[in-house]
Amino acid sequence: MAITVAEVKQKKGGIYPLAFLPALEGVGFTSATSSEKLGSRKKMKEEIILALRDPNLRRIGVYGLGGVGKTTLVEEIAKQVEDDKLFDRVVVANISPAPDLERIQREIADLLGLRFEEMSIPGKALRLEQRIENEKSILLILDDIWDVLEFKKLGIPSNDHEGCKLLFTSRNLEILQKLETQKDFKMDVLNEEEAWNLFEEMVGNVVKDVHLRDVAIEIARKCGGLIVLLVTVARALKNKDSIDSWKDALNQLMVVDKEGMTEKIYSTLEFSYNHLEGDDVKALFLLCGLVGPQIHVEFLLKCAIGLGIFKQTYSPKHARLKLHSLITSLKASCLLLDNSNDRVKMHDIVHEVAVSIASRDQHVFKIGRGDELKKWPSEEFLQRCTQIILGCCDISMLPERLQCPHIKLFCLSNKNKSLTVPESFFEGMKSLKVLALTFVHLPSLPQSFHCLSDLQTLCLDLCVLGDITNIKALKNLQTLSFYGSSMIALPLELGQLTHLRMLDLTNSGIEIFPSNIISKLTKLEELYLGNTSVKWDQEDSNEEIKTASLIELRHLTNLTALEIQIKGAWVLLRDLMFDKLERYKIVIGDIWEWSNNYGASKILKVKLDTVIHLEHGIKELIKGVEDLSLDEVNGISNVLYNLHGEGFPLLKHLHIQNNGEIQHIINSMERKLISHVFFPKLETLVLQNLNKLEKICHGSFTNNSFAQLRSIKVKCCGQLKYIFSVLMVKALCQLVEIEVSECSSMKKIGLRIFILVC
Repeated sequence: MAITVAEVKQKKGGIYPLAFLPALEGVGFTSATSSEKLGSRKKMKEEIILALRDPNLRRIGVYGLGGVGKTTLVEEIAKQVEDDKLFDRVVVANISPAPDLERIQREIADLLGLRFEEMSIPGKALRLEQRIENEKSILLILDDIWDVLEFKKLGIPSNDHEGCKLLFTSRNLEILQKLETQKDFKMDVLNEEEAWNLFEEMVGNVVKDVHLRDVAIEIARKCGGLIVLLVTVARALKNKDSIDSWKDALNQLMVVDKEGMTEKIYSTLEFSYNHLEGDDVKALFLLCGLVGPQIHVEFLLKCAIGLGIFKQTYSPKHARLKLHSLITSLKASCLLLDNSNDRVKMHDIVHEVAVSIASRDQHVFKIGRGDELKKWPSEEFLQRCTQIILGCCDISMLPERLQCPHIKLFCLSNKNKSLTVPESFFEGMKSLKVLALTFVHLPSLPQSFHCLSDLQTLCLDLCVLGDITNIKALKNLQTLSFYGSSMIALPLELGQLTHLRMLDLTNSGIEIFPSNIISKLTKLEELYLGNTSVKWDQEDSNEEIKTASLIELRHLTNLTALEIQIKGAWVLLRDLMFDKLERYKIVIGDIWEWSNNYGASKILKVKLDTVIHLEHGIKELIKGVEDLSLDEVNGISNVLYNLHGEGFPLLKHLHIQNNGEIQHIINSMERKLISHVFFPKLETLVLQNLNKLEKICHGSFTNNSFAQLRSIKVKCCGQLKYIFSVLMVKALCQLVEIEVSECSSMKKIGLRIFILVC
């Protein structure tokens, strides 16, 4: 036996211990913020434990904003799975922003009862890996990960060891994805009800005092659902019955500072900001803070382009792609939140920290919504100032001139209708790149516009505009927006802005678009004329001004995005280069509401007297359309064959109404269309007032047709007896909504098989 032992020792490089010290009691946890007391946390804990039980999941991630309670949650999960004997071993290790591999190895080893004899980190990694692999089942919880970890260097087994599961926490979803997590859970801030319940429980009976209660509610709301802040404030105020103490606490929360009560949360969020990768994403974060907390993505894009945040990205198309990529990164870091299709938002605390950092590092002056501007900054500050944001605040008057030689961004949202802009106001802002005026009455543009030769972006949104001929001075302007502004005619001088790449007149009162302006803007890449009443190809009898013709669009060879509303189909022309558009929203006719859409990037709404008009460039748009609405398009009996023989592979939403000829949406018997996949991405189908519609589908079709259909609505289709055929029912695996009304011949929604399938 001794000889055998010697041989094994020589071959294997040593005999390893087969017995270890008893493991430390590493999981012990009590907290006032237990998930049992917070419904949202309890639900998430249950879902994570369910994922840990799944034999197919080995790497699970939890991410969320700093201070939402990720560490508390995973420690509680560790305690529960240990009590439930779900794993033989449960180990929790903190990683931290600057991970010390040797410290992490020691921390894990201590909880496993392992003593290292090796001196080097690689040697300890090998020994730790062997120790972990000795466990039949083990859960390793790695908390607070800021960057990708090399598990081999640390001593954590790869996916080869079935008994080892990993649970990570991070502030950044992208880090978890790089760690190859198989399922991720986002931890949001507490809602107002949960936040108040937690605060009330921790602070004690003192909040029942009617004199303190209103202040207490406001303090809890100001904590923004962040557990770390709620707990810190509640502990500081526990059993204090002086109203002055409570008001002082509220005042401290009103101003984000590194001092006092908010120090911990400030440093936590600033750390997240400092660890963003790239100057562009950091600059965008600060810009979001300045124009937020509610942020319109298109306005953000216009400002970011003007400020040059995207460095080498120049075209609006590529800038938009870059913007959405950076927004995704900020969302992954939980520094931005979803709001709607066209907006994002910042958590109130994150917003205040972003403004604080910008004010400190970039010499920014900002007045928030509803606040009163009592005093302008000192001349010394204005000399250094780079950005001024006056957000819908109360301003009685503007100075004759602001001397800001380094300013790049000036935003003013006005709620005082009597406010005027002095003629010389912009004379001291020669470095200005972005100017945004909202709700401002401008009978004429100030003469000092002639000083803004470097201006890249001008947004005069929701303004009352008169004479704007001074706009001709902005020779280098690339982005111009009159969104929602009251105006009648554009000046001929607009044609001198030959560097324009984006022009936005959406929802404006523009009626007269003089001819020979569009044709001069040959660098234009994005043109937005949605929900306007522009009179195309007409002459104004009073002013003798000939309005622009759609034929001028042919000069815009760089155009990739177009939004336009055309009242009459008779003005359509052939060869309008619609096939080059990558994003569009085109409404033809006077029936459709402009705003009624599903957020698709390619939208076409058509009211035509005859199918002949479809030849006028419209069929090119139909090939790639995502949202299609048709009204009174005559000469069509089979929608699929007449409009798109290939089955509408990209269409997501279809609305057809007011047609007396359509018999079928699909008739695969006609022209042998049986082999095609029909409407594979269609999500919504609306059919209204189709007097001769007999069947939605006639004939057979291949698998995956209608595979994504979720909603179908049918109204006033007098000849329709059945909505679904047997084949169609089998395809409707995603259907969740059926609405049928005023269909006098309707006998059944579908066949019995429909009930079985659903």
